Amino acid sequence: MSELQCDIQPAPPLRLTPICTVYSGIVRLAMTGRFLQSHRAPADEFGAFVPHVAPLPGNEPEPQVWAEAYVMSTVSSAAGGFPAGVDYVRAAYLADPRGGTDRWLHLGGAAHIGKGLTLGYRITVQTTQG
Repeated sequence: MSELQCDIQPAPPLRLTPICTVYSGIVRLAMTGRFLQSHRAPADEFGAFVPHVAPLPGNEPEPQVWAEAYVMSTVSSAAGGFPAGVDYVRAAYLADPRGGTDRWLHLGGAAHIGKGLTLGYRITVQTTQG
């Protein structure tokens, strides 16, 4: 059975204005236990909460959030020739799976990982108040 490992390494946030902050960093994705890969296989879903980002209190309105990602490097299998790259990326404030009313910034998407893929990401968050 294959298992996806997702490791996010954030860079310091960049506060552009009192209501707009950019979070960026690197996401390392690795697939273990996958022996066969197909040219027609769908992209693998990934997702994780972004570390070191303050939670959004449950009573705060949802900010506008834009997510971007790009491929920095790939690790392919010996056979090669399989697709590698990001299909799509998304970010949103999601409820904490452990409970509570706060919401936390989550980065997710789908990618053709092969054995491993490193993505750079950028999430822009614009709130309605500073």
